[in-house]
Amino acid sequence: MSQMSTETELGLEDVFYVGGKYIEDSRGTHMMGQMCVRRYGKRVANQPAIIYIHGAAQTGTHFESTPDGRAGLAVLQALSGWECFVVDQPGIGRSRYHAVDVGELTQFTVEEVQGCYTAPPPDAWPQAKLHSQWPGSGKRGDPTFDNFYASQVGHIGDYRKVEQFFRANVKALFARTGPAFVVTHSQGGLLGWHTADECPEMVRGIVALEPNGPPFIFPGYPPYYSNIHAVGKVVRPFGITYSPLHYEPPLPPDSTSLPFKKETSVEHVEGLVDGEHKMSPSRRLPNLASIPVLVVTGEASYHAPYDHLTVEFLREAGVRTEHIRLEDCGLRGNGHLLGVEKNNKEIQELVDRWLVENIK
Repeated sequence: MSQMSTETELGLEDVFYVGGKYIEDSRGTHMMGQMCVRRYGKRVANQPAIIYIHGAAQTGTHFESTPDGRAGLAVLQALSGWECFVVDQPGIGRSRYHAVDVGELTQFTVEEVQGCYTAPPPDAWPQAKLHSQWPGSGKRGDPTFDNFYASQVGHIGDYRKVEQFFRANVKALFARTGPAFVVTHSQGGLLGWHTADECPEMVRGIVALEPNGPPFIFPGYPPYYSNIHAVGKVVRPFGITYSPLHYEPPLPPDSTSLPFKKETSVEHVEGLVDGEHKMSPSRRLPNLASIPVLVVTGEASYHAPYDHLTVEFLREAGVRTEHIRLEDCGLRGNGHLLGVEKNNKEIQELVDRWLVENIK
């Protein structure tokens, strides 16, 4: 999709930056931590805006256009009459990266992208054989895949830093957007929880498209990541995040993790991870308690076996959480990159209905 068609036909209204601070090093002074924001659509009276937060190896372009040239979720939503703000996470994409501040970036290989997202082997996880919505073969040499892989960027592998950098910009972001819904994808899900925890009075609801999870333990899916050695180990020490949120009862100030225990589900469901890691003792997330949450899971994604555990964690913490599996709505065959797959218009319409129902 050309820059001109994006700006004229699809309603790009503004580009601005929020946050950031000046840092001095051996070369002189530079700015770090700032965040690029692109605004689509126009403000509507008595209607919240929508903020879109991309996942790892992505930029805001993931919500602006698809690799085969169709409009992305944010642009479709803007065309439906909403004011939409698309961010690039600090240090990523159009938000300036500075190696001295954040260190080296992590890269996804072609093999990892194919195996996890665009062309998984049918036995990679229980639902992988159902994947049918990627536009093209999903393999190197296919024009759509090549265009998508060209859009992949290095990302900050230390997700505690990711959370820290993003959370520092939340108040400045809301100063520009006003009250808003937050739509996240994958690793961006971590930032949605932090956004709501930092400014609960400004968040009208969260739509989490396959948020980073499941709680605490690195899962056995997908099988192609370079950090597969982490399977079975605690990688999210605070359950749904890498750094602490506000809990009630409060955690001790020096806490390095949220205590948890493993419980096995009484009833086994084929294709789903059998077991849950629950807080011990149970704690509430008071800043998220009044914010409606929707978790969306694709039928064929590697999230399909375990997203229900994230939903159960949120509900246990007192968060009003709805879980939609797309196949239950007649949307079949979606993988983890559901926002850019062939039926992304139908997914946007589903999200739009939920947003309308939750305007207050």
